[in-house]
Amino acid sequence: MYIARIQITNYRCFKNNTIDFQPGLNVIIGENNGGKTTLLKALTLIFNRRGARRPTVHDFNRLISPSKVPPEIEVAVTLRSSGDADSDFDRGLVASWLTKLNPPWEATLTFSFALPQQDHPEFEKIVGKKPTADSFFDAIDELLPKYVSRIYGGNRSTQMTVDRELLAKFDCQFLDALRDVESEMFSGGSPLFNTMLREVLDANTDGEEVRRLQKSFRKNSKALRDGLVGRLDTEKLFDLVSQTGASDGGEPMLDGGLQESDIIAALRLYIATEKFSFPATHQGLGYNNLIYISLMMASMSFSASKRRGENAAIFPMLLVEEPEAHLHPALQHKLLSHIVSRIGDESNSSRQIFVTTHSTHVTSAVGLEPIICLSVNRSGEINVAYPAKLFPDTKEGRISKNYVARYLDATKSTMLFAKGVVFVEGIAEQLIIPAIANRLSLPLDQSHVAIVRVDGLTFKHFLPLFGIASEPSQIHLSLQRRVACIVDGDPSRKSKGEKNARWHACFPFQLNAEPMAYEYQDISSTALALVTATKNHEQVRVFHATKTLEFDLAISNSQHVHLISESMPHRTHLAELSKNQGTLPRVIKGLFEDDELIALKTIADKEDRERQTYAAAYLKCAEGCKGEHAFAVEQVIRNAELEFASPTYIEDAIAWATQTGVSSA
Repeated sequence: MYIARIQITNYRCFKNNTIDFQPGLNVIIGENNGGKTTLLKALTLIFNRRGARRPTVHDFNRLISPSKVPPEIEVAVTLRSSGDADSDFDRGLVASWLTKLNPPWEATLTFSFALPQQDHPEFEKIVGKKPTADSFFDAIDELLPKYVSRIYGGNRSTQMTVDRELLAKFDCQFLDALRDVESEMFSGGSPLFNTMLREVLDANTDGEEVRRLQKSFRKNSKALRDGLVGRLDTEKLFDLVSQTGASDGGEPMLDGGLQESDIIAALRLYIATEKFSFPATHQGLGYNNLIYISLMMASMSFSASKRRGENAAIFPMLLVEEPEAHLHPALQHKLLSHIVSRIGDESNSSRQIFVTTHSTHVTSAVGLEPIICLSVNRSGEINVAYPAKLFPDTKEGRISKNYVARYLDATKSTMLFAKGVVFVEGIAEQLIIPAIANRLSLPLDQSHVAIVRVDGLTFKHFLPLFGIASEPSQIHLSLQRRVACIVDGDPSRKSKGEKNARWHACFPFQLNAEPMAYEYQDISSTALALVTATKNHEQVRVFHATKTLEFDLAISNSQHVHLISESMPHRTHLAELSKNQGTLPRVIKGLFEDDELIALKTIADKEDRERQTYAAAYLKCAEGCKGEHAFAVEQVIRNAELEFASPTYIEDAIAWATQTGVSSA
């Protein structure tokens, strides 16, 4: 059995949303104020009644249309059987809540926070004949004390309230983002650490041996108590008692046995290292956070153990906000990897775990399957996306899904959190494009746009996440954000009449130069396939260079020698060409093929010929040092005192991704 679905109506940022879950781990990600915490809180409204807080007027969704009908907050959860592994206890627990009897059976629990019917006329009177947003929410606030919360089982129409004893079989532990780990573990009336020590006391000992150990403890503790009492001068302590007459009610004395729980309460957790040990309260927040989560998961195991008999929880579940808090990236990855393996190995000790996170290290540790993306659209409503569901059930779809799951590292995971995405081919674009965006006063970070390097020809594998090639019925589950794919144009040609001829890259100025000998493509097959796949798509656009980024940079900045980096070979001669573009230095000329030089001479416009010549030479000099060269160019672009002109296709891509402009492929 697992929680398969939750439907949230009028609660905080959720106006009316349905979110599907999977057995085991569910990782909820998204922007700030995107509904992650609210989703966990909605689960606690049903399953964690001990800490449940009565909703306030601010818990009602602000997009509710004002009316004379009082609004209701409703959270409905669907429990579903997960196959043969389900025990009789599971079905017995939910028997009176069943809404679907055939396998897989389903049961429903519904939390309702509503104004009783008899108070509706008063609400209508307060909001007036023409309700406004102000009068509507003022009426809610005024009548809030009359609102009633209930939990129903089964079909809502029956209004059958749930037995609280049955709900107690769900052990819901909620670790919020602002948890005070040290206080929760070691302080208060019932600190978690002491509670867990009591759980493991005589955990693997039979009843007869436990009784023998308890008897031995009482004997030893009596001797310890008597020895201590003998050292106390109680006559001095109680002298004033007799003088004030308080002793008329009886003589005070010290007595009482020392209990095992007293000793447990006196124990302190220490951390041992190779050279010394120190109290856990003096350890860093990150490690204490790990200990706390570990103890909480152990606590869930004990709550479901047979040792508790009929008091055992049947459905332990853990809700964790931001498990990455105070943790080094490597520990974030390790923690989530452990949680994933634990769910598989010990499913009875934690049926489901719900995690919210902003960490790309967490998402890279769990893969695609558990991830649920929440985002806010322009109207303020919540969109829900499921990356793992977006790949078509075809050979190509499975290849793409496996590729993305395998390479969804911490860098590429940023696309799941961003409001916009720029896909680029290599490191040069990854470095230079953010600098150009800053130059255009459209910084990517302020628009929450992620730049993701996909390396070469792998764009197609990532596009299903945004609805490209997905099944029509699944497109609404895709990530709702603008995507710019920036690719090299790389025009090409192949020999006519040659058997099995292959396409080879050429320069733009070579296109159609020898139509009798070659067939030509204005852009590469990769770029053409992307343009075709994304044609008329609402979110995804392809922006391609004339040739490459370096070529197009040089076309736009042919007279700016500061874009010639120290890493480029023949940089002196290239600078000479930049200053005197009518003359091709001999060393630079030697980099060209004969047919390239011939094609350049056919360019009629002198200025265009000189720009094309310089751009081709610039690209040839950058070929063997693109990474190092890109580092230098990025610094130049960020220097506002130096002249720079950005290629048009880069400007269009940035404008699209930052939602400041609309452009077609």
